[in-house]
Amino acid sequence: MVTIKDVAADAGVSVGTVSKVLNNMYVKADNRRRVEESIHKLGYQVNTYARGLKAQQTFTVAIIVPDLINPFFALLVNYVEQVLAAVGYKLLVCNSHCNADRELAYINMAKQNKVDGLIAVTYSNTDEYLEADMPFVSIDRHFKHQICCVSSDNEMGGRLAAEKFISTGCRNVIYIRNGSNLEGETLKRGKAFVDTCMQGGVEATRMDFGEETTLSKQQMNKIISFLKQCVKNGSMMYDGIFTSSDVHAIVVLKQLTEMGIRVPGDVQIIGYDGMRILNVGDYPVSSIAQPVKEMAVTCVDTLIKLIEKKPVERRIILPVTFVEGGTTR
Repeated sequence: MVTIKDVAADAGVSVGTVSKVLNNMYVKADNRRRVEESIHKLGYQVNTYARGLKAQQTFTVAIIVPDLINPFFALLVNYVEQVLAAVGYKLLVCNSHCNADRELAYINMAKQNKVDGLIAVTYSNTDEYLEADMPFVSIDRHFKHQICCVSSDNEMGGRLAAEKFISTGCRNVIYIRNGSNLEGETLKRGKAFVDTCMQGGVEATRMDFGEETTLSKQQMNKIISFLKQCVKNGSMMYDGIFTSSDVHAIVVLKQLTEMGIRVPGDVQIIGYDGMRILNVGDYPVSSIAQPVKEMAVTCVDTLIKLIEKKPVERRIILPVTFVEGGTTR
């Protein structure tokens, strides 16, 4: 393996001069040219691991997500990796399966400086293990110690869904969700939806299917059973259904179609996330679209600032939009 000493010898300069070139510090133009020519000729590659040990950095960031089956989490990880790579960082993906012990192990890994920082979608009680000076960016979830939180505008998302139903003449609607009830931005989604509907003269309720953050087969069966109970004499008691994710919305759409309920003729459906087929095709359901790429960019930018001990905003809310997917009128 070519070393920095080999480059220095070939270029006829000191090791210190080569180091300055590698770290983009000032050296004479002729010396810089000779060093760059030697690097190219010898095929020298910077040992980022050794450099990281010296600088007490690994140039690696970890991201904790509940799973990679949900297309929202998969797309988020994809964008975070792209943004990190552009600034010279690697990404370690940590799949927690909503297991508190796993999440704690990843947090401890960051504490031991095995990664430079963490971006996390976490719904476990790990508050007491976080430290105020830890480079940590939370998505949606609120923590103590003024941990940075990046989120889409869930309150606006709930209002947009409600306003769509109101404008299309819905009279009796429901919000269907499952997920954590720990303090966070996502709780604003359902509250804003119900409040806006009620203010607009539309009867609104909500149905919670548990605190699991992923939609399990058991939860799907519960939702399907609930929908069957809502159909009397071939008619659905709700004419608008807002769900906490597009995955939920697709389950609802499939079940209503199998029961002979017309969507959007009899019942309108709005999901949340704005996921498209293969991320390039049509929206499978009408939805509130989260700005996933912008969220990834913001998370990385905030985390790098924390790593470099620069000031940051502690709560960053990004705008959402309504997108048509054929399940609303």
